[in-house]
Amino acid sequence: MVNFIKKYKYHILLWIFIVAYIIYFSYFTILRYRTLYASYYDLGIMQQTVYNTFMSIKTGDWSRLLELTNPIAENQIKRVAIHNDILLALLAPFYFFNSSPGTLLVVQSMVTALGAFAIFKITNLVLAKVRYSNFLALVFSLAYLLYPPLERANIFDFHAVTFATTFLLFMFYFWLIKKYKISLVFFALSLLSKEQVALTTLFFGIYIFTTTLHSNVVKRERKHTTLYASKIISVSIIWFIFSVFYLIPLFRSGQHFAVSRYSDFGDSPIRIIIGIVSNPDSISKLIFREDTWRYFVNLLAPIGFLSLFSPIQLIIALPEFAINLLSNNPNMRNINYQYTAVITPFVFVSAIYGVKKLIDSKIQPSNWQTKGIKTNQLIKIVIIVLLISSLSSAYLKGPLPFAKTKDIHPIKYPQKEAADTAFWAKTLKDENLKISTTGQLSPFFTSRRYFYIFSSRYSFSDYVIVRLNEIYDYPEKNELIPVYERLKKDKNYELIFKKENFEVYKKVASS
Repeated sequence: MVNFIKKYKYHILLWIFIVAYIIYFSYFTILRYRTLYASYYDLGIMQQTVYNTFMSIKTGDWSRLLELTNPIAENQIKRVAIHNDILLALLAPFYFFNSSPGTLLVVQSMVTALGAFAIFKITNLVLAKVRYSNFLALVFSLAYLLYPPLERANIFDFHAVTFATTFLLFMFYFWLIKKYKISLVFFALSLLSKEQVALTTLFFGIYIFTTTLHSNVVKRERKHTTLYASKIISVSIIWFIFSVFYLIPLFRSGQHFAVSRYSDFGDSPIRIIIGIVSNPDSISKLIFREDTWRYFVNLLAPIGFLSLFSPIQLIIALPEFAINLLSNNPNMRNINYQYTAVITPFVFVSAIYGVKKLIDSKIQPSNWQTKGIKTNQLIKIVIIVLLISSLSSAYLKGPLPFAKTKDIHPIKYPQKEAADTAFWAKTLKDENLKISTTGQLSPFFTSRRYFYIFSSRYSFSDYVIVRLNEIYDYPEKNELIPVYERLKKDKNYELIFKKENFEVYKKVASS
C-alpha cells in the first residue's frame, strides 16, 4: 500500500483536487439555484429544453425533442432556433435519475473538473523528458481547477458550451497520442456544444497540418495525420456553414440572433465576414482598446503568461477571440460568463508548450546565465511562478470563499422567497399546467412543456408567480412594471397567495 501511494502520489492528489472541485461546485451551483440566484437566462431556458427532450424519450412524443417556449413569443420553438447546441439532447437520459436543474449543474461541474485530468496527461506527454514532469502536471492541473474564468463559467447557470473546455482538451490529448478515432469522438462532442466551436476546431485542423509539414514523422504516420486533419477541417467547415447559414435560419425563420452584436461590420453573416476582412482599421481600434488588454490579462495572468512563450497553440482559439473582441456586447469580454469556455483549453495547452520551449531552447536572460541557472532551476522557477500566479489570481478574481471577489451570496444571503418558491413548485408540479414567473423563480417551474417568462404573454398561463423586487428593481423594470399593473387589474386572474414580495395569481373563468 505504501509503495502504491508513493508511486501514484501525484495521481492520487490530482483526483483529490478533481473530486473536491466537483463536490464544491455541485453544492454551490445547486445552492445558488435553490436560493434564487440563478435565472431564466440561462438555467431556466436550458432546463425546459432538456426536460422536454427527456419527456420525448419517456413518452415517445418526439415533437418535444429540444423544444421550449419561445422566450420572446408565445409559440413553441426548437432550441436550434437560438443556438445549435444539440449536445443538450445527450443530457436528457440523466433525467431518468433526477429531472431537476440540479442534474444539469452536477453534470456540468463533473465534466468541467475532468478537464484537469486531460491537462495532467497533456503536460506529462509534452514534458515527458523533463525532470519533475509529474509535479509540473499536477501544478498545471491545480491551476486549471483554480482558473477564475473556468470557475465563473461553471457557476454562471448552465451552458452546453462549457463542456467544450473539457472536450477540446481531450480532443487535443488523443491527437497527441495518435488515437485519432477517440479524438474524433471528442471533436464531435465539441461541435455539438455550440455552432461557432467549429471555427476553433477548423484552426486546430490547420494547426495539425502546419505542425505535420514541419515535423520528421515517417511517411505512413504523416498520411494518417493528414487524413485526420482533413476530416477535422472539412467537417468543421461544413458544420459551421450548415449551422449558421441553414439550420438556425430554418428554425428561426430568420438569420442568427447574434448578428446584431456585429452590426458595425454588416447586417448578415456574410456581410459581417466581408466587413471584418475589409476593415482592418476598425478591427485594430477594437483590439487596442483598454478592456481588450484587461481581458487578455485576466485570461493569461493566472498561468503566469506562459502562453506567450508558445503563442501558436493559443492562435487555435483565434476565431473565438475574434467573436468576443469584435462583439458590441461587453459581456463577451468579461470572464464572469461562458464566453471563455472555448479559449480556456488553448490558454493551458499553449502554456504547457511555452514551458517546453523555455526548457528546450533555454531562453534565459543573460543575467541568469551569468549566475549559472541550470535547467532544473529553471523548472523550479516555472513551478513557483505558476503556483504564485494561479493562487494569486484565484484570490483576486476567483469566486471561492477565500477570494477577494468571493461569491458567497447563496451561502450567506439566501433570498427569503426561496422557501415559498420551492413550496409552490411542488404544489404546481403537474407538467400540464402552464406557468409564468419572473426570471429568478423560473428554474423551479420550467419542468413542463409550456412556460412563459413573465411578460405581456402571461395571459397564456394558468398560474402567474412573481417576485416584486424583480419587477421594480431590475433593469427590465420599464417593461415589467406596466405588465404587473395590468396583471393586478386583470379580471381573468385572482391573487391566491401573497407574502411580502412574493405573489401567486391563478387564472379564473372569464366573466
